[in-house]
Amino acid sequence: MKCVFCGKDLAKNHETIERRIKGRLYYVKNVPADVCKFCGEVYIDDEVVSSINKALEKERQNELTGTEVVDFRELSGLSNNHSETPNKKLALI
Repeated sequence: MKCVFCGKDLAKNHETIERRIKGRLYYVKNVPADVCKFCGEVYIDDEVVSSINKALEKERQNELTGTEVVDFRELSGLSNNHSETPNKKLALI
């Protein structure tokens, strides 16, 4: 795939992202992503974003407060091997 901003190649990687849900800040590490080798733009699969949002909402309902750091692999139960993540529509975060 190519970056929509600069047209350069993307590389598979694992990133730490921020998600803010209803006033709470979460850092989610080890999120499978495609990253532009040139400009650094990060692309995350829609399915991954949905999985993160659902898992964080469930955690939020358990009355977590403040800033949380969570590992995507633990949230989703997925392997840490990015090649096992299907290549579907991507979402910019």
